[in-house]
Amino acid sequence: MNSNDEKHRVVASGIQDVAAFLPLFGTGQCERLVTSALERGLLHAAATPMSIFGSLGIAKAGFVVLWGSTDFRWFPGPSLLRNAGITPSGIGELLVHVAEDYRHLYAVEDKLRCRLAKKRIQSVKVNLLSKDFILWNVCLVCATVFLSAFALLPYTFLITQPLSNQPLQTTWLYPILRIGGCDIVAISIQFIFQLRILEESYCRIRFMATDALIRKDHGKALPPFWDPNERAQRMFKRLRSLCRSNHELSGIQRGLGTLSSFSFPLDPPPESDPTVLPPSTLIFATTPILYVCQAALLFGLLLVAVGYIGCFRVVRASLCAEGVLVWLVGEALLAMIRTLLCAANSRWDDTISPIALEKVIGTSEDGSSYGIGWMLNAVTADDMHAVIVGIDEYKSRIFLDLTECVPDAKRVASYLEDTLLVPRDQIVTLYNGQATKKRIIEELEALSRKAFVAQGPPIIIYFASHSFVEPDNKRAYLVPHAPQVHQDEGDSNLADACISYDSIVGILRHIAENKTDNIILILDFCHAAATGMAVESTTEETDDGVVGNEVHSSGEDVSGAQFDDLFRSTTQSIPSDILVDHSSHILIAGTDAGDIAPEQQGEFTRSLLKSLKKPSAREEMTYKKLVDEINAEMQGTGQHAICTEIHQNCLLFNGLFSRRVREDGVAPVIKVRYSDL
Repeated sequence: MNSNDEKHRVVASGIQDVAAFLPLFGTGQCERLVTSALERGLLHAAATPMSIFGSLGIAKAGFVVLWGSTDFRWFPGPSLLRNAGITPSGIGELLVHVAEDYRHLYAVEDKLRCRLAKKRIQSVKVNLLSKDFILWNVCLVCATVFLSAFALLPYTFLITQPLSNQPLQTTWLYPILRIGGCDIVAISIQFIFQLRILEESYCRIRFMATDALIRKDHGKALPPFWDPNERAQRMFKRLRSLCRSNHELSGIQRGLGTLSSFSFPLDPPPESDPTVLPPSTLIFATTPILYVCQAALLFGLLLVAVGYIGCFRVVRASLCAEGVLVWLVGEALLAMIRTLLCAANSRWDDTISPIALEKVIGTSEDGSSYGIGWMLNAVTADDMHAVIVGIDEYKSRIFLDLTECVPDAKRVASYLEDTLLVPRDQIVTLYNGQATKKRIIEELEALSRKAFVAQGPPIIIYFASHSFVEPDNKRAYLVPHAPQVHQDEGDSNLADACISYDSIVGILRHIAENKTDNIILILDFCHAAATGMAVESTTEETDDGVVGNEVHSSGEDVSGAQFDDLFRSTTQSIPSDILVDHSSHILIAGTDAGDIAPEQQGEFTRSLLKSLKKPSAREEMTYKKLVDEINAEMQGTGQHAICTEIHQNCLLFNGLFSRRVREDGVAPVIKVRYSDL
């Protein structure tokens, strides 16, 4: 052997030794990617087999999913995982027990229980043959096979040149086994996740509906084994045995053990069958499918193990440094491409929301449906809260009474309650005498303390009233009902009697720290944008009944004066700085700092509600697009709405409209029809 051959052998051996450790760097990444595809998009799973760097992560994820999805009395997989110190990632987080007891409900059940705790489930429609559901899975399989085919490229030069005389079973077979095994594991994980989430979700929903039916509608004593803190599937197995010997409950057992549509009548007569199943042939038994997927996953894990070891045997068999280097660079490039594909986070590969919650009012056929995603944490209108303030009556010599603030505020509240179906008890309305300074501040501060105000959902705060800007400190103030102002104390007393915008910002910042920073502050009064600006004010009197920059101090009652037009008031102001952004909230101002709002027309609120009801508001509506729509509606009125820039490109109401389910849109697998208790 000459010296050149020896050098090549040493270089090749060194590269091989380094390459043996490189796959470890992608292990954690691929484990997270393959278990989060249902949440982030199919490419997160489809791209993982592209490189051998990360194959161990795919194998680890498959092993954990196989173990965790096997849950029997004699082998409680999730409990054993917990005891072994192994924590599932991604969607797998939903399939662990909330408590250590293996009989305790899963996290997915607990999430649904919290969401539907104060709801009355009327019916559930199941369709595992949803075209959108099937299409996503077909795309998953095709994308995985297509992208993983590129994983053969690094071996092309290595096998066709230095190892060209070696048989197929010692060269190409091992990369093919690794790629095929990774494909099977990545795809099987998604199938198992889908089946388990759908099955456990359905059982919990049906458990809650059955519990309400037995407990309230029929006045039956609950069976002694009936425990809402245990798995719903376990309870139904025992309930089926009870129903066979109890004729009064026999109707409840129909469809148990399968995924089938059902409905419970709202007011059934005592002698009627408590469960009415709509005529349907769509009855699905998911357990056999789950067993097939678990068997495929186990087979895929074996292929990955054999192929992974064999791939390094192929690399070590090569004595050509160039071939090994080409292989190493090729695998590294594929790993980088995989990372870029997942980092792009494109929208086209997103999965449909498997469960849609359709809220109805009473027995109405019309409802509002929202998908809640595979993690079951997407925001719906049921999570929203609002404080709506409208003031027409001021009982003040300084501020004229108005006529349109309260009607505008009522229209906003009506939109939230009747169109979005936000629960009535989550909308605080303060009109006229209710909207005192003390009450407004109390209701705003309560948002940061109320336990039922969840983390993340949007909070809407709407003000329609008088306002003014103090000339000395350039602070903006909102005028509450009946501000207690003594004319001999001047401007300082007027400011003390009103609510400064700074104090509102302080309250909103506290809400953002404790609850959510998804707060939308909507102001409908003259020069509303001045609340977010540093302004320089003039000393003129406006046309709407308030003196700009100085308190009206004459003994004459201002409200008795005659005006041709009524306006919501503030000082006439000229902005000197751009709108100030606050990370705690987004401000939507109905007028610019130099504009006035014609009080008799309510143009801003009318345009706001009209824009929100447009079909375009259901998809990709952002705050900036909303304001553009409003300004298009108000064109020619002399008003110009604006919003702060910091959150203007965020989806409206935390993407609420983009998750709305339409009759002509995507079809969820499970559709739950419910009403408030």
